[in-house]
Amino acid sequence: MLETAIVGGGLCGLAVANSLLLQGREYTLFEARERLGGRIVTAHSETTGLPVDLGPSWYWPDLHPRVAGLVASLGLESFAQWDSGTVLRRADPNAKPEASTDPVHGGARRLIGGMASLVQALADRLPAATVHTAHELVSVRDAGAHVELQFRTAGGVVAVLTRHVVLALPPRLLDQRVSFEPALDGPIRRAMQGTPTWMAGQAKAVMAYDKPFWRADGYSGTAYASFSQATLGEAYDASDAEGERGALGGFVALSPELRRQYRAGLRILVASQLAGLFGAAAEEGEFIYQDWADEPLTCSTLDQAPLEAEPRYGSLPLRLSHWDDKLYFGGTETAAYGGGYMEGALEAAGRIRRDLSLGWGLAA
Repeated sequence: MLETAIVGGGLCGLAVANSLLLQGREYTLFEARERLGGRIVTAHSETTGLPVDLGPSWYWPDLHPRVAGLVASLGLESFAQWDSGTVLRRADPNAKPEASTDPVHGGARRLIGGMASLVQALADRLPAATVHTAHELVSVRDAGAHVELQFRTAGGVVAVLTRHVVLALPPRLLDQRVSFEPALDGPIRRAMQGTPTWMAGQAKAVMAYDKPFWRADGYSGTAYASFSQATLGEAYDASDAEGERGALGGFVALSPELRRQYRAGLRILVASQLAGLFGAAAEEGEFIYQDWADEPLTCSTLDQAPLEAEPRYGSLPLRLSHWDDKLYFGGTETAAYGGGYMEGALEAAGRIRRDLSLGWGLAA
């Protein structure tokens, strides 16, 4: 029987596993995908090798001290988001965009090698025998003195017994895809269903180039579009730290349904909008795309609907332990601070570490 099972190999789950490893506690980490990192994904341009982040791209040291501290402790190198030059804002597709030179990213920093380097550094610390990928959780049962978990694997359903379980997964995904016995009570279910999954309904598009040509023309690479026909709602400079290999990243403004309808033509639509802002050279890049709404291990049915307001995270029922301190919820959506950011994932991991330590009679 395991002492602690951690389900979910994103930043929160990896941080909890690293904490338990440092404490000398037994744990096993289970991840449904064949890779670790969850929504932290770094792709590489086939033409230039440039790393491009398709999940989180930035952290802000003043606002995200846990991330900044972890980056420093792992010996990773960061660099400032390019924020120099003209920022464009277009409210009318038939009018010239408004221009300003005010920086907009507020001291944001990126990681050399992409955010996946953070995941890799944490994963490299964990003994291989304690990490199991391609294990999709299907059920959680309170068996009194322990919890029984069932995972779907390529070889069939696997049962695991554990004294504690940390569910470092989006609450809505747990509610939709995992059965609980006994059933979770009403306040917990309502909190799970009412907590939007960060990034789940979003898509990111990147155009990679040999060089950031827009900088020579005085543009920062940042642009905002608020007209209804816009493909990208926001674009930004996604080039490397040296400014040698160029890329323009963007958040797709279309709904998940429209993205699926226009998927074959998305590259043309993105390239056309960028060319209208930064010149014809923007049409000739390599298109890299990630639609999180098409990821069943990220996006629930509820997350397919566009958000009507800024998500609120850190619901109290999701921050408490359950089943006599055997069951814990984690992930950035459960954070009291930094919810929806990597900071929130680390805040949740810290809470779980403290709660588990108290359960073992250790100093927090």
